[in-house]
Amino acid sequence: MNWGKSIIVVYTIFVIGIVFLVFKSSQQKIDLVDPNYYQQEIQFQKEIDDSNNANIHHYRAKIMKENGQEFIAVDSGCGKILYGDAQFYCPSDSKKDVKMILPQTTDSKWKVPVVALKSASYKVKVKWNNEHSESFQAVIDYVKE
Repeated sequence: MNWGKSIIVVYTIFVIGIVFLVFKSSQQKIDLVDPNYYQQEIQFQKEIDDSNNANIHHYRAKIMKENGQEFIAVDSGCGKILYGDAQFYCPSDSKKDVKMILPQTTDSKWKVPVVALKSASYKVKVKWNNEHSESFQAVIDYVKE
C-alpha cells in the first residue's frame, strides 16, 4: 500500500468516527431541572435572598428520622407557625423528581412521605415562610435507599 492510499484510509476512518460521534451525541437525553427553567432563573435572586435570610436567623433545615418516620425539621423555628414546600430533585433522572406542599405547623416538623420517592440520591430544596411572611430556603442532600 502506498502513501496516497494510506492517507485516504486514515481520512476515511476519521470522517466515519466523527459521523459516529455526532450520531451518538444526538441520541443523548438532556433533561432540564424543570421545564420552566428559564423563567425560574429570573427569580433566582429571591432564592439567594431567602437563603441569606435563613443564614441570618440561623435557621437550618434537615431530614431527621424518629420512630421509623422521616421528617423535615427546621432548627430554631420552634413555636412559630411555618408553612412551605419541598422539592426533591434527582439529578440523574427528572422522572423521579417530587414536589410536596408542607402544611402549616407550629412544631417545625413536616412528615415526609418517603413512599412517594424512588431509590435515588436527591437534592431537597425546602422553602418555608413564618407567620410574619418572611421567606427562608435551604438545600439538603438526601439518599433514599
